[in-house]
Amino acid sequence: MKPSTYLLAALLLPTSLGLVACGGDAPAPPADVQARISSDLGNVLAQTKAASDAGTSGLPMGSTIALLERLIPGTSSTTVVAGLLPRPADGAGGSGSAGSAGSLDPDAIIQELNTKLFTDANYQGDGIYAVPAELVCSSSVTDENGNTTTAIAPDCASNLAASQLRIHVTEAGSELAFAVQVDAAHDEPVSIRLTHTSLGLTLDLDGASRAITALAPIFGATAPNAELSGQVSGELEILGAAHLRASLTIDRDLAIAVGDTGVDLTGDAAARFTSAAASVLSIELDGSAASPTAQLDVAVAATTAHIPGNTDEGTVSEDLDLPGMTASATLSATGVAFSNLGLGDRTTTLTRGGQRAVAIDLNPSDGRSLAASLATSDLGVETLTVSPKLDLHLAIDHAALGDSAPAYDVSQVLLTGGLASTETSTRVTGELKIVTTPAHFGIDATAGQCVTASDETDPVTGSTFTAWVAGTCE
Repeated sequence: MKPSTYLLAALLLPTSLGLVACGGDAPAPPADVQARISSDLGNVLAQTKAASDAGTSGLPMGSTIALLERLIPGTSSTTVVAGLLPRPADGAGGSGSAGSAGSLDPDAIIQELNTKLFTDANYQGDGIYAVPAELVCSSSVTDENGNTTTAIAPDCASNLAASQLRIHVTEAGSELAFAVQVDAAHDEPVSIRLTHTSLGLTLDLDGASRAITALAPIFGATAPNAELSGQVSGELEILGAAHLRASLTIDRDLAIAVGDTGVDLTGDAAARFTSAAASVLSIELDGSAASPTAQLDVAVAATTAHIPGNTDEGTVSEDLDLPGMTASATLSATGVAFSNLGLGDRTTTLTRGGQRAVAIDLNPSDGRSLAASLATSDLGVETLTVSPKLDLHLAIDHAALGDSAPAYDVSQVLLTGGLASTETSTRVTGELKIVTTPAHFGIDATAGQCVTASDETDPVTGSTFTAWVAGTCE
């Protein structure tokens, strides 16, 4: 895959989804575009790479947090958060990945954009650039003798020509705006904004239907039975040397419905997703200091999803009602501090076939939110503290889920004060209560006691489960 693929994908691939058009004051000729890409995009990519290469400490993944993760099998809140943050680059305390900013090659991206897309040969005047088939439809072919050549796929080139894909570039002060044009009407379903310190992209789903309807027959397909509305924006901002912030925002409420031809999009057989306007995600990385830090903020508003069942496969429809999800986390070399951890203002539910299968409440009697901190001392002691407490309630109906009940279900996790862990023990500093169904699998540990967990096998079913023991610390 070519180095510029990731950026080109942002310009070219989302056209089938439909994104908002952008405007500008003056058309940008090749010399201006190339200069701005070299200077502005070069700065954004270079500082992004610098911030990533500086590395982040990540989350302490020791025995304290591992203990809590075992309370709800199959879930790991810390690994989810850690997965949102880039791994340190090779040589900086971790291993990079193919898609990470650590492997980003700004010079290669700039070279390909300036020599293969925004060129005099592709310029059609008035800020319009044709997208050549060589850039989109070429692939490497190796013959039986091991000789590699580059060829253009005929079908791809034909579809590209029929879609009339072009890039409209305009300048407005310090901003360079790119609009992707498609179909004979030259609809502009993509908007990308570039300045010396930012790169932004906006998706307008209200305009997506027009683009999809126009493009479908070009590719020999029928326009899907779908309704799309709302708007989403992403922004990458350079705040300083090796210091950046990436954010995702739902600007207008999202509503997506998709179904087979002839299916009522409001009925049970259609898939639906909604999410209210919110500043969904923000990640700030500061690699300029001797000890790099990261800030993560999540604020998902009320979200619903309907997944239709399939009678041929014996499945039934499922509905998720997530009132919201909030979290703020500040990461440093010594630990992580959480605030505003919450799941909205009411119960989170999953229904299956019209029956409630799962219900989740977090701190229902304490404002439905909490704060927490996790730190590691020089002696290797990991300390988790919560305020005012962690009070998680779970209700699971296995009959509604259509599965077999395990040895037990955790129905409540209550933690006050906190936990202090070493390699050999986890000491409770307040209270740790694990309520289970059946009840005899649970524990209630008080301050000064230690908690251990071990994997056991049910002699009847052969399934494994976690056995909890609270007792005197050794």
